[in-house]
Amino acid sequence: MKAWLGMLLLVGLIDASVASSAGGDSFSQWKAAQQRAFQDQMTRRQQLFRNMLSEDWTAVTAEPGQVRDPLPKPFSPPVKDGGKKPLAVPLADDMPEVITDPVPLLPQQGKALVFLGHSLLAPEWEWATVSDYDSPKGLVRGYERLTATRYQDTVRWLREQRQGLALGDWGLWKLVQAVSESGHSTDGMQATVRQWFLLSELGWDVRLGYRQSKVVLLARTAQPVYGLAYYPVDGLAYYDLADVISAGESLLIHGQVSDSQPVDFAFYRHPVTVPDLQERQLRHGDELLSLEFDRELVRYYQGHPTVDLAFYFAAPLSEPVAQSLRASWARLEGRYTRPLDKLNALMRLVQFGLPYETDQEQFGREYYQLPDELLFHPAADCEDRSIFLVQALRLLLKVNAVGLLYPGHVAVAVDMPGEGDRQTVGRSAWLVADPTYIGALAGQTMPAFVGVIPEVIGAPVAGRWSSITSGGAGG
Repeated sequence: MKAWLGMLLLVGLIDASVASSAGGDSFSQWKAAQQRAFQDQMTRRQQLFRNMLSEDWTAVTAEPGQVRDPLPKPFSPPVKDGGKKPLAVPLADDMPEVITDPVPLLPQQGKALVFLGHSLLAPEWEWATVSDYDSPKGLVRGYERLTATRYQDTVRWLREQRQGLALGDWGLWKLVQAVSESGHSTDGMQATVRQWFLLSELGWDVRLGYRQSKVVLLARTAQPVYGLAYYPVDGLAYYDLADVISAGESLLIHGQVSDSQPVDFAFYRHPVTVPDLQERQLRHGDELLSLEFDRELVRYYQGHPTVDLAFYFAAPLSEPVAQSLRASWARLEGRYTRPLDKLNALMRLVQFGLPYETDQEQFGREYYQLPDELLFHPAADCEDRSIFLVQALRLLLKVNAVGLLYPGHVAVAVDMPGEGDRQTVGRSAWLVADPTYIGALAGQTMPAFVGVIPEVIGAPVAGRWSSITSGGAGG
């Protein structure tokens, strides 16, 4: 606040001096004095960044998005010999209500922002717009004007919300985007530049690329992101998280001046929501699980970049899912005496209680679902079922379980006694459990993968569970 008032006083003194002076060079003197005052307000990092924007731009061509598994999944899951057919995807009239964002999603100047069910009041942030961001000079002018605003209040507020709402990098990214898209202008290019500026001030490694009338925000991530085009810059991948560019498209991209951090998209914890609970039942015969999930978390994770499967297997269960799982399982558990019987019961509930559809059918792209999302959306494929089963087994049966990654398929392995097929996990052989092989019991491998050695996802390392098998930790 004092720095801002000091700047205003300094500018006022300069204006007064100019008004009282005479001569043909009075305007150039006034302009030079203003520039010196402005430079005094910029941090050393901002000055370096501005200078870089003036001269350090490189033409780079986008690479196509990475594909985790190019093999297509089956359009229907196999059924064990003589088994009952799986549950069909419900008809449109019977499908769950389509999730829509609360209104208003984005804040207006001085009005509350609805985020995770909370009403948040962001500081007012005045900025002077620039009309031509599609050139280095325009971007430099935009950056200078943004550094001269009271952006510090907004950055401080964003950090406070991050701590108070337990936001991961994904949540903070979404909140920055919402703040950037609010205010006097709804111009997408201006919002992109504001978002880039705030993310840079928060310490993230983000860059702008431009070509003609297009400005694109690019981010370096802590782990590979699948399905999104990226730009290789200085040996690092910068992703178009908004998915507005195509492979082969060239942009001029600016350099970097500091040790900024990548955006981390792992699921360390879920944010604090005002819960919007909904129930879903998983049923097989007279076996029933009545589960609650949080629609606010489904909204929150919409659009989350697809990262390595290991991050989804390592993600914690949300409190509504975990609590309802415990309570519902407590009413069933007494029926079964052996751990193996309990495992088979949970497998049946997933096999028969969830309709099957591929991601391409349901989402139009490869997309891995966390349990709240799985319980909301009509159907689930092999990855989604396996993620849910592993987390349920760890919670309810207190057993070690991991994912098994086959070509074109994902299943589960469990550290449990029992007859049947096993896969090597660390130094042990764990029992195969496939929630997509309809009617199969633990120890029965899907016929197409008998004899295939899968990759283990989330193996125990040195007495603890590793969060990942490849890539970085993140978001």
